[in-house]
Formats: sequence, C-alpha cells, structure tokens
Amino acid sequence: MLVSVVYMSRAAVPFDDAALAELLREARLRNEALGVSGLLVAKDGRFMQLLEGPVWSVEDRFAVISKDRRHGEVKSLVREDIERRRFDGWSMAYRALDDSDVAAEDGFSPFLTEGADFPRSFDSTSAAWLLKWFRDRELRDR
Repeated sequence: MLVSVVYMSRAAVPFDDAALAELLREARLRNEALGVSGLLVAKDGRFMQLLEGPVWSVEDRFAVISKDRRHGEVKSLVREDIERRRFDGWSMAYRALDDSDVAAEDGFSPFLTEGADFPRSFDSTSAAWLLKWFRDRELRDR
C-alpha cells in the first residue's frame, strides 16, 4: 500500500539558495533510503511538498517535518492512497535569484519557472491542483 501526502508550511528561519540546495541534498538521501519520493516546492519562505511511498515511511517523514524547528505552520492538505508512484525520483523546485546556479543541482525541478504540467494521470488530482495553485500565487505575508 502506497500513500501520498501534500502539506504546506512556512519557513521559521531564512533559507538562502545555498541552504535550499543543502536541504535538497539531505532530503534526497534520507528519502531515498526510506523509499519516499515526491516533490518539494519552495517559494517566498513557504514550502509545499508532496511525499509518496509506503505508509509507514511517509507518515514518519511527515511527523519529523512537523517537529522540525525550521518549519512553522505545518498543515496537511491532502492524504490519499495511491496504487503507484507519480514521481519517479525526488525533486525540488524553488524560485532562486538565478535559476542557472541551481539548475545543475541533482533533483532540481523547473516546475516554478517553466510552468511545467504533470502527466495526465496525475494532473486531474487534488494534489496536482494544490501544487499548481502554490506555483501560480504570489505568497505574501499578511
């Protein structure tokens, strides 16, 4: 049984491009070891992430993230059982001052800058809608 979880959070500490690249490297290693794949999108001090994999692995990752002091306002948005993975590997998309600097990072996704669409089988899901909503909105503090 595989599960998919989408959550949103706010950075509790500032993340510059170097810190985000390091976060990506750490997450890729840890998640690969646990059989978790997905997409992490970072923009304007906020994160939206889709985690997918075995139930116990995804629930463990989400629990750890919820307690991570670098995150605040962690909210689970969608949880669904899935029959197969929708992301082959681990990727992260974020808006950087110069995307050419980060495009060479393993796992970097152009999701935010190129407006990429998802495969048709995933595109009609609630999770895809949320990720596109996150991408297409200006996220400002109130």
